[in-house]
Amino acid sequence: LQVQRETQTRLQKEQRDKQRQLDKLEAQAQAIQESQGTRATQAILDSGMAGICGLVAQLGKVDSRYQTALEIAAGGRLSYLVVENDKIAARGIALLKQQRAGRITFLPLNAIRPPRFNPISAWQRPEGFVDYAVNLVDFEARYQDVFTYVFGSTVVFETLELARQNLGQYRIVTLDGELLETSGAMTGGSLLRRQGSLHFGTVEPAESEEAIALRRRLSEIDDILYRCETQLEAATVTIRDSSQRLMEARQHHRELQIQAKQTETEQQQAQQQREQLDHQLAHGQQELAQVQARLQEIEATLPGQTVELQAKRQALAELEQSQTHSEWQQAQAAVRQLEEQLQQGQQAVRTAELRLQDLQSQQERRQTSLSQHHQQITASQQQQQSQERQQAQLSQQQAQLSQQIESTQAALAVLDATLAEARGQRDRQEFQLREQQTQLQQQQWQRQKLQETQQERQQRLVELQAELATQAQDLPDPLPEIPADLTLEALHKELKSLQRRMEALEPVNMLALEEYNRTQERLQDLSQKLSTLEEERTELLLRVENFTTLRRRAFQEAFTAVNENFQSIFAELSDGDGHLQLDDPQDPFNGGLNLVAHPKGKPVRRLASMSGGEKSLTALSFIFALQRYRPSPFYAFDEVDMFLDGANVERLSRMIKHQAQQAQFIVVSLRRPMIEASQRTIGVTQARGAYTQVLGIDLQAQPQEATRSATV
Repeated sequence: LQVQRETQTRLQKEQRDKQRQLDKLEAQAQAIQESQGTRATQAILDSGMAGICGLVAQLGKVDSRYQTALEIAAGGRLSYLVVENDKIAARGIALLKQQRAGRITFLPLNAIRPPRFNPISAWQRPEGFVDYAVNLVDFEARYQDVFTYVFGSTVVFETLELARQNLGQYRIVTLDGELLETSGAMTGGSLLRRQGSLHFGTVEPAESEEAIALRRRLSEIDDILYRCETQLEAATVTIRDSSQRLMEARQHHRELQIQAKQTETEQQQAQQQREQLDHQLAHGQQELAQVQARLQEIEATLPGQTVELQAKRQALAELEQSQTHSEWQQAQAAVRQLEEQLQQGQQAVRTAELRLQDLQSQQERRQTSLSQHHQQITASQQQQQSQERQQAQLSQQQAQLSQQIESTQAALAVLDATLAEARGQRDRQEFQLREQQTQLQQQQWQRQKLQETQQERQQRLVELQAELATQAQDLPDPLPEIPADLTLEALHKELKSLQRRMEALEPVNMLALEEYNRTQERLQDLSQKLSTLEEERTELLLRVENFTTLRRRAFQEAFTAVNENFQSIFAELSDGDGHLQLDDPQDPFNGGLNLVAHPKGKPVRRLASMSGGEKSLTALSFIFALQRYRPSPFYAFDEVDMFLDGANVERLSRMIKHQAQQAQFIVVSLRRPMIEASQRTIGVTQARGAYTQVLGIDLQAQPQEATRSATV
């Protein structure tokens, strides 16, 4: 998305620049039109004034072989405006004065007086004589005087050599455009199709190739910008939707985390309550066991006490029957005591039973509460499992999205791979379409011309038949001979005119209508394909522009880094300052790169004007700047210190030693400071017999004994 936006900004800037250039060219074209009078002509044509026939260039048609010669011969008279009469010409002049639109020459049909000349006969024409210029133009008969005025007695010759043989006898123009006046003046040279010049068969001046290229580029930029804006809008919508979905997913994830924490807290609380209930249940069961044991003890002693009570009652009955009162009282007291003990035992039994019922109720309540807590724990565990499943689903969706991204990237690679094939197919189809359109236009023009010619011929045939029938009645019998005033020149002229018209009708295709229908269907099919190709072409152009943006971004990053490295390294090597300079910073790929260096104590100089040592230091600084930005694993220097003095050699050796931490350097050198700074030194010399000998080096030896060395 960032690349798309950078491409859009760059194309918008280019669009503004191209539009300014086009406006400048249009202003220049308008100035040329004003100087040639075409602006005034356009003002007359746009006014809607009646009686305007058109420009001289518009009213005549010429063969392409003679076009250059006839346009040179006519000169500025091609821009003259033909009108019906002098009254219309006067109105046009008044209109131009009113609008301040310039000046123009009018040719009124009712007032034009062409020059008269006697054409030479065909057998008297010299070698290379083609024809009179006026005879080589196809026009309506009513404009005969106009074109006779424009060309006069100008003669067309084949070559300049043949025309020179008749210099001064005629006003001559050659097929290549050389003009020879009767006065002897000769005009010629190279011909350039200038912007603003008029040609036969055109109304407006032709547009320059530069303006056409600018309009084509502006059209491409408009299409690319529209496509880019569409993709940016779609990408923005997609990003907005994705961001919204991501926010929703994050919110949902946070909610699930909160719910999981709450569930975990509730589960811990339920576990604590369960432990408390288990403790209470164990305590209640212990008390219940004690009560049951007490109850069993009471139940165990109850039969003995019952038997004893019956014995006491029987003894009481016996005592009641006896006469001894004291014994009876004692027995009565014993009975009451036993009854009290019995009541106490029964009361203890009832109390134990109530306590047992109470404990059983508490146990039931605790069992119910325990069951509820078990259910809550089970529900919490199920909810936790559900959240874990949701989290697993989210992880699976994330993995699927990653797979989709990888598949999309693979598809993009496939599309990029088919880019060249699509471009070639597009070019072939565009070429075929242009050929089909050209053929269709030719067939349509031929069909229209044939229809017009057929209608004219039929109408002329009817008129001739009527005229022939009328004249046949008046013709004497036998017919008279050919009149003496009918010249051979007139017959030749009529014959050539008829031949040109017959050639224009050829070839006559009788199946033109069927071919037209088939071609029309083919055109519709090709138009649909062209629309598809234009969309694909726009998409490819957008990709090319995106690649250009990436390339310019990468170049700018590399240039900035290398420039900074160059400045620091050059300052270290030469105690001066230097920098890299682009010929065209706005479009660096259209220009070159300059190394601007300022050695210490010297003016700013370019690389071409430096000494050998300065060039070496500057070039080495540039190499080290590149190496520091993107190191290569290996560098080989061959006597790069040849033009350096001792101090600069020492600086260079220190720089190489420092840079050797990132890459390997092999340096061929004859300088002692460079050799001493090396990590490994190998001596190489030429032995007898032209053999190379590798030997050891004594670094303590005299400098003149040093041999050619390679420093690793």
